[in-house]
Amino acid sequence: GEFAEKLKELNDEEKRMNMSDEDAPVMRHKDGRSLPSYNHQSATDSKYGVVCAAQSTQNNDLPEDLLPIVDEAKENTGQAHKNVIGDCGFCDYEVLEKVEVDREEEFYIPDRLYETSKKDGSGKAKYRLERFTRNADGSIICPEGSEMEYKRTLNYPDGHHVDIYEGTACEGCPSHDRCTKGKKRKINIDSRENFRTIMREKLSSEEGREIYMKRQGLAEPLHGDDQKNKGWRQHHLRRFAKATGEFLLIRIATNLGKIVRYRSTEILAMVQT
Repeated sequence: GEFAEKLKELNDEEKRMNMSDEDAPVMRHKDGRSLPSYNHQSATDSKYGVVCAAQSTQNNDLPEDLLPIVDEAKENTGQAHKNVIGDCGFCDYEVLEKVEVDREEEFYIPDRLYETSKKDGSGKAKYRLERFTRNADGSIICPEGSEMEYKRTLNYPDGHHVDIYEGTACEGCPSHDRCTKGKKRKINIDSRENFRTIMREKLSSEEGREIYMKRQGLAEPLHGDDQKNKGWRQHHLRRFAKATGEFLLIRIATNLGKIVRYRSTEILAMVQT
């Protein structure tokens, strides 16, 4: 009937539809399950865990979600935060460039390969992009010591470019199968990669590690409070607009709880007066 027609309109055999709430796309969760979901994001302060901004999306965390919620937090609090901590889902080259060049806050956002980049480089890890040596003259040497051949440059409308290199000694290389599935190894060097290097160095510093470690204590308590204390494990309302409103009510309750916890004496004094 109606749902069969809508599935036909999607024209994609891989697509799935939630029959109880068609606004809720099927998303993969961290525990490996795929469920109809909305994605709710919160920005909290590091001192009390007060929610400074909240937003809802119909997709998993994306890099373009980061700056809008930071700007909303700035508007709601009337001031910029000194440090902004986010997870790897909010990171891409475009974001890394913007936060380094245009923003007054200090951002700490790892890329998706940051953790693996810190490993010792044995096995397949030895042949990740960061293991290729880049010399001052522009030449690139693969982990086995052979120079890569420059092939071409791809230019993009926003001004960045990507240089493409190809291996010259891949045939017969004893490490070929660990390095690539193709005949020759190809690597792409993005002109914005220096911004990723800057971020990785910042995260790897003693101060950066200490700052980023705080994220676990800021993000996870909210989820625990939602599920264990408030009993909010699923939406009671359907469709995106209502689900967004429901989440905002939950976050208002979060902040009211903070006010009661940290300002109760002051509030009681005002009531008695």
